[in-house]
Amino acid sequence: MSRFSPLLRVLGLAFALAATLPATAQQPQERNYSLTEGTSTELGKVQPMLQATPPNRAGALAIIDAQAAKVDPNSYDMAILMQVKAQIFLQDNQLAKAIEPLERCLTLSNAHNPTFFEARATQEYTYYLSALYYQEAVATKDPALQNRYYDKAEKYIADWSKITPKPAPETLSFYASLLYQRATANGDQVDVRRLRQSLEQTERALRLTTRPRDSFFQLKLACLLQLNENQQAAEVLELLVKQKPDNRTYWQQLAALYLNQAASIGEKSPREAHELNVRSIVTIERAQAFGHMNTPKDNFNLVGIYFNIGQFEKAAELIETGLKSGALENDPKTWELLSFCYQQLRQEYKSIDALKRAAAAFPENGQFEYLTAQQYFSLEKTDDAFKHAKAAVQRGNLTRPHAVYLFLAYVAFELKKFDDALEAVNKALTFPEGQTDGNRMKGAIEDAMKDRENRLKQM
Repeated sequence: MSRFSPLLRVLGLAFALAATLPATAQQPQERNYSLTEGTSTELGKVQPMLQATPPNRAGALAIIDAQAAKVDPNSYDMAILMQVKAQIFLQDNQLAKAIEPLERCLTLSNAHNPTFFEARATQEYTYYLSALYYQEAVATKDPALQNRYYDKAEKYIADWSKITPKPAPETLSFYASLLYQRATANGDQVDVRRLRQSLEQTERALRLTTRPRDSFFQLKLACLLQLNENQQAAEVLELLVKQKPDNRTYWQQLAALYLNQAASIGEKSPREAHELNVRSIVTIERAQAFGHMNTPKDNFNLVGIYFNIGQFEKAAELIETGLKSGALENDPKTWELLSFCYQQLRQEYKSIDALKRAAAAFPENGQFEYLTAQQYFSLEKTDDAFKHAKAAVQRGNLTRPHAVYLFLAYVAFELKKFDDALEAVNKALTFPEGQTDGNRMKGAIEDAMKDRENRLKQM
């Protein structure tokens, strides 16, 4: 099986070079280069071997190597022998072995004036060498060797760019991909210079075609994101969702980009952060109109954004309808957010109702009883607060149990239920986090109990 990478498959490297080599062996007359009789005779033996079924490539390579040992190492004969040798390796998908003879024939050609090969062949071979070295760089696990291969790949693609006045968009895209790969090879330490070069080549490729491939835009997007040029990145994604509204990934990327930008700005620019959050909302809702981003997780994220920008009524409405329709998961965090929405709207009894419904849906979760108790206490409904705090510790599964026991102790103390208060505070003291406040509260409770006993004695 070949180690032919997906990138090289797209380029059609082996086929293209194999098709080109025989043609370029026939040089234009003005170059006045020709094979010696001996080399011509030996190559005449090679052709039938390659056309046989199956091809006798080993025999062909043996003839080429034997003849190469006889000719001038700097001659036209040597260049053509290496050219055909590279062709054989490529036809056999031995890409790594094709590099040395291809590089050698190109070097020999470029060392002469005029070159052995015409301009078009020189461009192709230079480009193919870059692609082959890139393939080897991706395949190796040796960092030093990888860098050496990348250096070679970058050198050849830069040489190709200088001698190619009318490049094809696909070749420019390869150039850009190579630069991007090198620019981001060291994780967070990106090479800004190479990223800029990659972006430049990508934009050249985009300008050269009326119907660019998605991969061109994706590469441009990747460069812009690495460069933190988020506004331009958003423009690229807006174009992509317009062109490909059925692509779920583009909608997700655009919504996430707006949301991440808003989060990064934070309190530094509230107005701009608000606008970006709104754009994220609009993006999700646009995507949903096309049947995307409508999973329970997506819907919960949408509710969360509405909540974060202060649209509590809209958030509550979406949760209520989502829980009924199944658009939102019936889980504790959804109910908790619904309660918070009503709290923010100062609709305390609706908030309590949401918590009670949640407690019914999750009878083993005492957290909702605790939140209900807190709400009642804020409304000065102390008896109700005590009842629900007791229910919370009975159900258990609390996020911060020590805090619930301390709250229960405090409410019981307010109601002068000192025995309940002491029991609760002793429970709080079993948790390391409850030691400081618990000991202080326990002292107050015990003092109150002593005062009660003294008053009873005096009666």
